[in-house]
Amino acid sequence: MATARFEWDPKKDKENQRKHGVACAKAQFAFADPSRVIAEDLSHSSGERREYCFGRVEG
Repeated sequence: MATARFEWDPKKDKENQRKHGVACAKAQFAFADPSRVIAEDLSHSSGERREYCFGRVEG
């Protein structure tokens, strides 16, 4: 099985922490949840495919 590689902008990470209360480094683990739900984010997908994921993370 391939391993996903995540990267994010430090400024965007701080904004997400303020807005959603979770750091990108922690949120990436939602993709490892076997019960996760992934769907295409059509509202924000102009120019590139974007997806959102709902999944559990530890802590």
